[in-house]
Amino acid sequence: MCFSKRNHFRANNSKKVRGHPTYIYKKVGDKYYFIGITHSEITHRTKNIKLNVNPNPNDVRESYMRPFSSEESIDLFGNKKKGWKLSKLDRKTVRSIKKNHRK
Repeated sequence: MCFSKRNHFRANNSKKVRGHPTYIYKKVGDKYYFIGITHSEITHRTKNIKLNVNPNPNDVRESYMRPFSSEESIDLFGNKKKGWKLSKLDRKTVRSIKKNHRK
């Protein structure tokens, strides 16, 4: 199965996530592999990982990444977020989360 790197941000419009931004790092077939982004320190009793820099350049609030990655159908994602980027300081965090992928 062929996959391609993505490394960009989109809104996830699934019923479970409801429009939260996500960092998409891989596409396999008709699915994106992603890490959720939020402003909440804790989500569903799970402590999120604080980011050094908010990926949204227009938002000064603290942002967090979910401590695991997930996969969803491409159809559930919105358009690519322009101007959003992951800081060099947070890339190490992303690499460690990718290793803990769960379905």
